[in-house]
Amino acid sequence: MIYSIDYFAMTIPTRSPIGEFGHETLLSTVQSFVSFFSLSPQIYQSQASWIVEVGHGFYSTRLRHAVSDVTLSVGRNNAHIYVEWSGKACNNFDAKGDLDNVIKLSASRASRIDFAVDILTNTAPKEFSEARKNHSFKSCTSVTSPSGRTEYVGGRSSERMARVYRYEPPHPRAQYLRVEAEYKGDAAKVACLHYVSSGLQQACLAAHQAFGWEHGDWTPENKSLGKIQYKAYSPENAATVRWLYGDVITALSKAVSSELVDFGNWLEEFQKKLP
Repeated sequence: MIYSIDYFAMTIPTRSPIGEFGHETLLSTVQSFVSFFSLSPQIYQSQASWIVEVGHGFYSTRLRHAVSDVTLSVGRNNAHIYVEWSGKACNNFDAKGDLDNVIKLSASRASRIDFAVDILTNTAPKEFSEARKNHSFKSCTSVTSPSGRTEYVGGRSSERMARVYRYEPPHPRAQYLRVEAEYKGDAAKVACLHYVSSGLQQACLAAHQAFGWEHGDWTPENKSLGKIQYKAYSPENAATVRWLYGDVITALSKAVSSELVDFGNWLEEFQKKLP
């Protein structure tokens, strides 16, 4: 089983919505992105390395970095920059050792994160997805196309959903079955925090635990991991929860980034306080 983050999205706040898009706007948008994550300016600040595309939904313009494939979307009605890492972008940032830091710095502003597990097997997606113990996800959809077969578990608009798919030959990944857990909204923020504290493998397995995979191909090293509990608080405590996943994470991330705090030692002290 091979674990990875296959998609990540978050927002960077701006003082006001982006107006008419031009040369200066492009530079300021990229600068905001580079500064937020303390990335290397030499890699991202060259205007020639960004491709201007038509945006989608609420966003009028999207910038795509030609090398890493990360995209920055802006719109006249949104006082933020919407940043997306596709599977390719996640791989590129991970190869440079930047993906962990990206998720750590933006957990409180995450809007979606996908946890992927690749399994070397001939099993069909439908056979795998039907072998699960948790049937609380009532919505299930099958999609077949010339490029592959996909099973969706859970509603497309819900905060948690799973995809099980495989490509048809001659796609280079045709020999693998891919199982993805998609977390959005508040669920994404909590999942990112779990990733920061537990690491990639444990976060992937915890994210998938909610779906109760029981097929024989699902052979994680640790089957006793709990679910990512993102609704374990009452409405009256919502303000405290927003503070914990907002200001606290932001302050801690900046302290770790500036080496004021050692995250490992901080986590040890936090665990000592747990009942």
